Amino acid sequence: MFEVKTEIKIIPDGYDSTNRYFHKHVLNNYLELGVRLIGRWVNNDKTVITEIWGYLDEQHYRDFFELRKKTKHYQNSLPDKLANDKWIISKKDMIITPTGDYKMDLHIVSTNVLVQNEQNEVLLVRSLHRSDTLELPGGRLDKDEDMITGAIREVKEETGLDVEIKGLIYSSHNKTSGVVNFTFHGEVVGGKLKNGDDETVDVAFYPITKENISSLVTRKISEDRILKALEKKAQKFDLYENNPFKILKSFQ
Repeated sequence: MFEVKTEIKIIPDGYDSTNRYFHKHVLNNYLELGVRLIGRWVNNDKTVITEIWGYLDEQHYRDFFELRKKTKHYQNSLPDKLANDKWIISKKDMIITPTGDYKMDLHIVSTNVLVQNEQNEVLLVRSLHRSDTLELPGGRLDKDEDMITGAIREVKEETGLDVEIKGLIYSSHNKTSGVVNFTFHGEVVGGKLKNGDDETVDVAFYPITKENISSLVTRKISEDRILKALEKKAQKFDLYENNPFKILKSFQ
């Protein structure tokens, strides 16, 4: 995407008129020609409007303004445009380049893994980012990573253990943060228990009961997740790909 910042300085008291014109004419005209509005802001005294637009590429941006003049939408807006222009002091475009990919997905997918030892103790970690509580090992998926791979990777990074995923046993959706979480049942197949570099401390197996869990796990969602996971009620889960369709992993 080729991004352009537009800064529009307007006469005081002109904001309402220019804003109406924007939503009635400008926005629809830009969208009609394939330009995406990334965001639009106004300063406190409503004299400077800042817009960021996303074009397909630089050529799309260079051609846009001539293409726009040929649309009926633009031609029909000309009478209103003449009235609107009296409020505008200046308008300036600036080509901007992102320094990284900071766009957040609408939903974030994360995984946790319930792992137990021969004494049925539960593997818990204390994250450096949530040091107030113990919790199941896990975290959000990396880009282009499937849930099974992500779950195995997170356990390895946070505890040093290699696990095999045996099934899906709990899922939840945090509507406030947009985090969709899947908790899997895993069994240790290798590795050595240790703290995760720059990630976790207090990595160990703990005896967990309904009576003692609140003394170890201080966050309600983590407590509920662990207790639900311990019921080991298997959920149907399919990992698949298309073109051609193929089931990669399936749990009953």
